[in-house]
Amino acid sequence: MKFLSKFNFLRLAQIFFGFALFLLPLRIRSLVYFGESYSHGFFDEYLAFFVHASEITLLIAFALLGLAFALQKVELKVPPKKFLLPFAGLLLVEIIAVPFARDPLLALLHFWRTLELAGAGFFIASGVFGARSVVRILAAALFFQAALALAQFLARGDIGLHFLGESFFDAATFNVAKTFSSTGETLVRGMGTLAHANIFAGLAALTLLMLTNYSRKNPLVYFVAVVILTGMFFAFSRAAGLAFFAGLAILTTFQFRRRIFSTSAAVGIFAALLFFFGTPFFVRFENSGESISRLGQLSGALEISQENIFGIGRGSYTAQLAENFPQFEFYEIQPVHNFFVLKAAEESVLTALVWLAIFASLGFYAFRKKKFEALALTIGLFILANLDHYFASNFSGEAFLWIALALAISEITIKPNFSKSTVKSAK
Repeated sequence: MKFLSKFNFLRLAQIFFGFALFLLPLRIRSLVYFGESYSHGFFDEYLAFFVHASEITLLIAFALLGLAFALQKVELKVPPKKFLLPFAGLLLVEIIAVPFARDPLLALLHFWRTLELAGAGFFIASGVFGARSVVRILAAALFFQAALALAQFLARGDIGLHFLGESFFDAATFNVAKTFSSTGETLVRGMGTLAHANIFAGLAALTLLMLTNYSRKNPLVYFVAVVILTGMFFAFSRAAGLAFFAGLAILTTFQFRRRIFSTSAAVGIFAALLFFFGTPFFVRFENSGESISRLGQLSGALEISQENIFGIGRGSYTAQLAENFPQFEFYEIQPVHNFFVLKAAEESVLTALVWLAIFASLGFYAFRKKKFEALALTIGLFILANLDHYFASNFSGEAFLWIALALAISEITIKPNFSKSTVKSAK
């Protein structure tokens, strides 16, 4: 025991947690479970469960943290109960829904992952993993992803980083995220090593909003932000652009003098990119068929939700969709593009209502305490949650959801301006 006490397990846990954060966008993973069957003759990833390198590193961090609690004096600043109780209620209703799932084992695996990410969020909110360090590492990870996304757009396909999880694709690849030039040429949308351009862009938008709490006197922050913003643009995601600029509007409205320069710079850079690459961006707004498709998705999801009061279980939505609508083509078999509606279908309406309550309470307390950075981040999250499904269907997206919520709570309750961790340890 004396030998073990010589190690600073808390510091080791923080290092491994940092590795887990940087690895989040990288699709380094291994398939461990596949649920029902191949749907419409293709591999349905949503019926499968992968273990990611990031979560393995996270579990190592938790093990080291356990040793730190056992052998060192660790100060844990638990957030107020009014912030913890909604999450406790969420975990309760989610575990209750597991036995009623189409595939209880798949639902249970997803619940286990939820516990992992909830634990990560708790230790961020309680100061064990410093919020400032978390933002710095996520910014480094998305800086790399943004540079890769830009390179993919210019190369019109992948650039060979497949060992990091980059997909094999080019402009001719079926069902890869694409747009079109003014001449009608097909262009790929940058996505880094994420599964889709929309996921990369959404995580980039959240990271930019997280960076608003960093010191504006540091020129490196501006450089990193410009690269991430540029990479986000070349993903050509409408939802990400809306989320980012909505958050920026919140900050500019309530902190005009502090934000006028950075807001003007962001708008100027985005406008310049639109001037040169406006057609690939705006052509996506003209795709009315996609809007109709998403309305159809909502209708189908609500029908499934009404038929299954306790939900169909995490990961089982596409299987139920294929069963209810056998006329759908295989590319139409995908989760509904709304986080809350997907939660209602998979884990009951009560779960969706608890999630809505969590967002509402965080927005309320952030506004009440004038923590506008936290409010901007919460608003950005809420917009993305209403326009896509990756917070519930993608590992990186789900992890970012919990981390962003934890950072918002940290900003509201413990330390303003995402200051360094106040955790103290004794050897």
